[in-house]
Amino acid sequence: MKRLKTGTFVVLVLMSLMTMPVVATDTNLGVTYYSQETDYYCGPAVAQMWTDFHSSFIGQDTLYNFIQNHNIESGWYTDPQGLEDCVENYIPNIVADDHKWSSADSAIMGQAIDIVNRGIPSASLISEGYHWTLMKGVSYTPYGGQIYQINGVWIHDPWYTMAPNIYYSVNLWKNEFTQVDFLSSTWDNYWVTVQGYWGSRNKPDYEKETENIRFTDESEVSTLLTKDTDIACFARDQMNKQGLFQEELKGTTPGKTLLVYSLDEKYPDYYLISFEKNGIPVVISMISIKDDTAMFGACAALENVTSIIMPSLEEAKKVFYDEGYEDQWSFRLVWKPCEQTMSKFMPIWEFSNDINETKYVGYNQFRQQVMVYDELTAKKGMG
Repeated sequence: MKRLKTGTFVVLVLMSLMTMPVVATDTNLGVTYYSQETDYYCGPAVAQMWTDFHSSFIGQDTLYNFIQNHNIESGWYTDPQGLEDCVENYIPNIVADDHKWSSADSAIMGQAIDIVNRGIPSASLISEGYHWTLMKGVSYTPYGGQIYQINGVWIHDPWYTMAPNIYYSVNLWKNEFTQVDFLSSTWDNYWVTVQGYWGSRNKPDYEKETENIRFTDESEVSTLLTKDTDIACFARDQMNKQGLFQEELKGTTPGKTLLVYSLDEKYPDYYLISFEKNGIPVVISMISIKDDTAMFGACAALENVTSIIMPSLEEAKKVFYDEGYEDQWSFRLVWKPCEQTMSKFMPIWEFSNDINETKYVGYNQFRQQVMVYDELTAKKGMG
């Protein structure tokens, strides 16, 4: 289990009366990061981060057992009711609810209000209901002391990605944060969150609190993709424009720009770009590709890594050929949400030959080794 302290609890209070929106600011809660300890412990890891922030450290095995005893539907590792009950049980005076939102927009707005006005993170069920993440910060433009425009969100993804505290542009996050697709479930076809409020205060009126909030227009974080487009330059310009990881970016030069092919039509292809100091990656950026448009997607600071891809191509080739494969194989980076990887920051190497055989090579964080897979398989349970 990897444990990292990221950020500080930042609450900015605007004291002056404003007549126009001002420069964007962040409220980014200082939630300690914990990676999930098994491939199905994303729910317990999110609960661990949340409870540790407000109350005390609880082990993931304990949290998983509690969640399992409080799930109300079969087919889930962590269902929203189980996670809701777990958070309430281990955080004094908090009232937790699972929310079935009718759109990603309304869910993200509600979570942003919780972070800025109440200092409370919340859980987002993403990838059609197969994975839990923790939203713990929001970048926004204020107006009159309130959120006027949401520009991006800060996410702790328990699927270890070499970088906690990931910033997502709100436009990409709306693509990641998808409806639950589980036909027999009461949460099917909804955007699902678990959120909390303090029991000593009134229940939030999200419809009223979010009625004047808007999102950054996609055109503000996009550029036309042509053969002359410098993806690394575009990524740096966007991070500078939004004030992201400025200290880490100082003195860096772009590393390789790597194209990752999506194997799921619901998710676009994307680029991963490293920014390096003395050949060591210190910042990673993600640019999503939609038709002929490149959209700034996400970024994060890196610690103690030598490559933005784990395993590197050289490491993947060695393990692959050590398995006895001797034919000529082509290779590329691919991704889809699956049992082998739930994070776009951890793509998989796909090896294929001229007789349509395909194998996959990726890093298994739970066994801490590079592995060869015959196929990329769906998680066995939801949540």
